[in-house]
Amino acid sequence: MIRVTLLSLLILFLCVYSWKDWFKGTCWLVLFIAIIQHPDMPKSIFGIPGFNLWNLLFINVMFSWLSDRRKNNLNWDMPLNLNVLFFIYMIVILISVLRLLSDQSGSIALGEYLPQYGELTFVVIFSEYIINCFKWSLLVFIIFDGARTEYRIKLLLWVLVAVYILLSLQVIKSMGFGALTISGDELQSKAFKVLSSNVGFHRVNLSMILSGAFWLVFCMKEYVSIKKVYFIILPICSLIFVAQALTGGRMGYVTWAILGILLCSLKWRKYFLLTPFILIGIGAIAPSAIERVTMGFNDKSETMDVGRPDFGNKELDVHEMTSGRILAWPMVIDAIYERPLVGYGRLAMINQAGISLKMIPIYGIGDTFPHPHNAYLELLLETGLIGAIPIFYLYYLFVKYSLSLFKDNRKSLYVVVGGASLSILLSLLVAAFGSQSFYPREGSVLMLSILGVMLRVYVDRDYSDKRSIKKGKNENYKK
Repeated sequence: MIRVTLLSLLILFLCVYSWKDWFKGTCWLVLFIAIIQHPDMPKSIFGIPGFNLWNLLFINVMFSWLSDRRKNNLNWDMPLNLNVLFFIYMIVILISVLRLLSDQSGSIALGEYLPQYGELTFVVIFSEYIINCFKWSLLVFIIFDGARTEYRIKLLLWVLVAVYILLSLQVIKSMGFGALTISGDELQSKAFKVLSSNVGFHRVNLSMILSGAFWLVFCMKEYVSIKKVYFIILPICSLIFVAQALTGGRMGYVTWAILGILLCSLKWRKYFLLTPFILIGIGAIAPSAIERVTMGFNDKSETMDVGRPDFGNKELDVHEMTSGRILAWPMVIDAIYERPLVGYGRLAMINQAGISLKMIPIYGIGDTFPHPHNAYLELLLETGLIGAIPIFYLYYLFVKYSLSLFKDNRKSLYVVVGGASLSILLSLLVAAFGSQSFYPREGSVLMLSILGVMLRVYVDRDYSDKRSIKKGKNENYKK
């Protein structure tokens, strides 16, 4: 009760302070993501749905930002193509949700077998799938507009680091170091039971978040002295690494490794020499993580349950390797082929496509789930090619711009921001093959924050380069 009271007083103070410096208020918003899902965090004020402490601060920050823009008559300099794509993104989300509202017969039918599902009220759909999506996305524009100085950029980067530290500490406190030595199955079971209730984020989401966080922090070494690398950057990376190992999220483990290979290939090839020592260290410190990664690489006959389909490989248990996702993916792909252009609308798996319900008589209730566990398939299933292609193209531009900055050695700022953005983006894009979502939600706030910074640095660099070229032409003309 005391902690909640102190937190409430802090947020009330920040609501007032945001009218003096809304960008620092925004940084506090990002920082609070580390505890927004914590059980102690009040979910509502006076029992009003959606009216909570985070949203209260967000409202003050948003109106303060708008007031400041009008007062200083700031130009909106985000590239036109991004403005159009963001607008299409929001329209796609809105249409997808409206289609959900128009027909919930599939959800009602599924609710007869699984009571946790069923028909959703208009308030829940409007709040969760429209207001929240728009709210999280707005952070990109707020941060893009505010990160106009290197001081503000550095401030937000270190705030992101602080968020990852807080999340890592919560994971380690909840799981305990002893979980590193238990079996892979026990690690998965404990993480599933403990992390959602103690930290608030699902273990799979935490694993993805921390996989990108590790490399974001590693990129920060370009900003600091060698001494700070050893005493600040490396200890934080180690903390995040241990926390990620404790999540038991296999896709997060794979994502971490792929990110390391890509980033080191682009910038730091000498670190490949450390690969054998890293593998030996992981095996010695976190054997449970190694066991989680290799689950399914055994004789299928030992692990295969009766009733599950035989995928024809005698050495690999594909069902175990994909945690049952292989059961749903063929059905999802077939449904996409039926409506390739427009899809089925939001929550299609449990609603209009009815795939979750179709899985029950075939595989049983225990092997059905409400989403495809693949963000690419989810988007195609719900929005079709017409909705998915602009969103995929938007993410392609994010990666392109981040990579351009990361490879630009003229300023350490470019390398750090580009590398940080690339790390967080790729952590989503890689993990999206086994989970995640392209819809904005709490877990994507950190990615949206770094995207705002990245776009600001990219636009400013482009403007600076054009000004230099113009200046050079003028000087040549004078000569």
